[in-house]
Amino acid sequence: MADAKTKALAFVAVTGQRACHNSFIEWAKGDSPTAQYTVSSVIFVSQVVCVFIGWLLANMGGGQQDLKKCFDKSILTKFAHIGMIYALGDIFEMESVNYIDSSTYTVLSQSKLIITALLMWVLDGTAQSLMQWFILFTTSAGMLEYVLVGKSKGGGMTFSMFGVGLALVKVVISCYVAVLNQKALKKDSNPFPVQFSCLKVSWAATSLVYMIVKDGIMGDGNMWGEWTYRTVVLVFCGFILKTLFNQYLLKVLDAIWKNISEAIGVILVYFGKILFLGGTFDGTVFNAGITVVLACIAYVLSKDSGKKKSDIGDELDPSAYPDLTSALLATAAAELPTKLASADTIFLARERPCLGPSEHLLP
Repeated sequence: MADAKTKALAFVAVTGQRACHNSFIEWAKGDSPTAQYTVSSVIFVSQVVCVFIGWLLANMGGGQQDLKKCFDKSILTKFAHIGMIYALGDIFEMESVNYIDSSTYTVLSQSKLIITALLMWVLDGTAQSLMQWFILFTTSAGMLEYVLVGKSKGGGMTFSMFGVGLALVKVVISCYVAVLNQKALKKDSNPFPVQFSCLKVSWAATSLVYMIVKDGIMGDGNMWGEWTYRTVVLVFCGFILKTLFNQYLLKVLDAIWKNISEAIGVILVYFGKILFLGGTFDGTVFNAGITVVLACIAYVLSKDSGKKKSDIGDELDPSAYPDLTSALLATAAAELPTKLASADTIFLARERPCLGPSEHLLP
């Protein structure tokens, strides 16, 4: 179990990286309005590197036995469709930032809370409380205000309805595939590095197919585009670190803090755009962003608090007193033979027929 300092450092590191990831995508375009590298090549290279990282971790953790499992056809097939859907999500994410700026994309990505709630309600029958629905509506209103005000104020924002549509499709894909991935990971008993590498194989393969079809067959034949040092930074400090940091945060903390980290990233991306990407500060836009962050955190915490029992319930829970439980069990175990013997004596005395004086003299 990680200590408090490790958890705090992990939270800060992941939050910073999350904020940088979307900014890296925009920064990697340079002075061009659209990326000069091909979207598919960036996704393909980053996922291939992740596959090798998964193989390395499997070999380090379980030796050749776990490494051989990474090439098991049944495991690869189990995670194939999930990796394909994840790849589609990456493609929509990368394409959307060609039409909207990183801060707008980050705010729109918070719509996953209400989309997830709706999917759970329709597909799973999981209901939200009235308070949670109001918080979700507040989040949606805050996102709408951010986009509309930012568009009217200018402030260096890049905005188009097509880009917003791509971003929202990416959010829906992410919400759906997260449910599939969670179920698959729970049902599969293999070590995590094996699962990770098998997932990334189909992820990389889908990216390769997209690169060949879109940029090779249907494009100009240049499947890589123009790569610069910025593209390399995007691959390693963006996609690869994002993957590794996500898994580490879930290991030392939980999904609640993961969602809070993403919400705080909204403001960090906004200030990053101002400091490094030529944006200008606007109080109204900033206030809309703060509204989204606070609403997201409130919703996440409301989900967590709903699982907490009452204080009286905690006091009456025997598991809260392990020492007392152990002592009572030990006492009961020690007294059990004596009580059983007494019970047998009483039972025999009741069942045995009453004998006359002459019968007692019989041998």
